[in-house]
Amino acid sequence: MSVDQNTTNHTQKPQDAMRSGLNSAAASAQRFTDQVSQAYGITGEGREELTRQGAQNLEVFTQASAVLTRGVQDLSREWFKLTQERLQKNLDDFGALARCRSLPDVMAAQSNLLRDNLEQTVESTRRIAEVATRVANEASQALTAQTKKAQRVA
Repeated sequence: MSVDQNTTNHTQKPQDAMRSGLNSAAASAQRFTDQVSQAYGITGEGREELTRQGAQNLEVFTQASAVLTRGVQDLSREWFKLTQERLQKNLDDFGALARCRSLPDVMAAQSNLLRDNLEQTVESTRRIAEVATRVANEASQALTAQTKKAQRVA
């Protein structure tokens, strides 16, 4: 199985589980709406409005959840990639330390190791922050779009 297929399978399973859970939530919401309607004597147009609002709220929640799920997956992939890069760089740097033949060589290699670690930490933090910011913006846009759509319908 290729990496792309494996990633697709890992992405599809949570989405399927979320879709199943949301379908179950929708059915529960419909039952709850029916019970509230009966208990308070809401009929006809009032009941339809209550059902419509509940469906809109569930749709907004679904959209936001999907965006956040993709975002968490993106963050996980980025974090894994950064960890791999850091591990490879550390192996290279420790190899350079092992090849040192004098104290000045050790001091220079250690200085390079510290500098590289600091630079990579700053770069990793920047990359994770970019992905997190993108995810937050996408979630915000999805919520805003769904809210505007719901307001137009209402």
